[in-house]
Amino acid sequence: MKESSKFKIIYAFNFAAMGALVPLLGQYLSSIGFTGTQIGVITSLGTTMAVFGSTFWGKVFSNARDERKVILLLCLTTAIMGISSSMAGTFLVFAVMYGIMYFFQGPIMGLNDAIVLSTGTEYASIRLWGAIGYSISVFVGGRIGQYLGLGNIFYIYACAFAIGGLLILTIKPNKDITAVKTGSETSPAVESKGEKVGYGQLLKEKKAVRLIICGAFIIGSTMGHNTYFSFLYRDGGGSLSGVGTIFLLMAGSEALFMPLAPWLSRKFTQEKVLLFAMILATLRFGWYATGPSCTALTATFFIQGIVNGLILVEQVKYLSRLVNPRLIGIAMAAYYAICSNGGVIVANFLGGAALEHFGSCGTYALFSLFNLTAVILYIAFGLHKSEKQ
Repeated sequence: MKESSKFKIIYAFNFAAMGALVPLLGQYLSSIGFTGTQIGVITSLGTTMAVFGSTFWGKVFSNARDERKVILLLCLTTAIMGISSSMAGTFLVFAVMYGIMYFFQGPIMGLNDAIVLSTGTEYASIRLWGAIGYSISVFVGGRIGQYLGLGNIFYIYACAFAIGGLLILTIKPNKDITAVKTGSETSPAVESKGEKVGYGQLLKEKKAVRLIICGAFIIGSTMGHNTYFSFLYRDGGGSLSGVGTIFLLMAGSEALFMPLAPWLSRKFTQEKVLLFAMILATLRFGWYATGPSCTALTATFFIQGIVNGLILVEQVKYLSRLVNPRLIGIAMAAYYAICSNGGVIVANFLGGAALEHFGSCGTYALFSLFNLTAVILYIAFGLHKSEKQ
């Protein structure tokens, strides 16, 4: 089997784990008696721990001789903690277990991205399988949650991560990266051979840092949306099983648009494609804040495909293009720590408070404001301007 095919299967399982848990976590916590604020605290605590986890494990990964074993350790530990979390019934115990779980789970996606990007494999063709796995899993999770109990989503989550972790061992070690770390003469692009990499080196890449700052706002609200969309959908008259169906459509549409992202970037430039997607994301959540019906939400599912299909692929590729090849592992860890985790901390915490006091419409008004901030910063930093190659 080709390496690219192995990556596709790994991404499908890893994102299937997230698809089973994240969209339905809020419903699960609500079903066992947690308030909107408590839900916001728990999800924010999880992503706070993911910031520390991504930072710590990103450095371990970047200086490890075999990165695959680091990812395997993270996947298996995450699976164990996922099952343990399902057994917690009180707010304090669940919050602690969930936080520990995210310390190990938080870095996994970014470190997988680092391996794919370092091999030169077309990222979009790999990442779309993550969207496929996510969409199928959230559909299955919604059905199982309705008929067999929401607690079962933790078992789907654990099994998918365990399988994804074991499959990473089938990937051949990246010899180019190994040569970089050992100071081999086969890596002329590296300035300081044999020297361990750290976050101080990443801070010197000013444009990359600015892109990460913008990502904290746009990715934070995008990930927070996965937690709170079920409330908006049900407020619009939808059912719990319908949540799984519409997430299948929305996440599945991402897989349709992700292959188009590289073509659009070549035609209009990567910088402008990202700007378009960010503006569309702002308008989308602004419309959600008006409280559309579940029918209208279902009819416009494809907007998520356009937004996420472009942003989730091209922003990662844009960042990897801005940094020294040796810093890709550190850059991806920082991106996920600050954007997918740090940004989500704020989005989830404030989104939970807005849900409790203003309802689901208030949550999406807040998310639209986050996206607008990302657009303003993106333009102010000059990230929309194409560099001459």
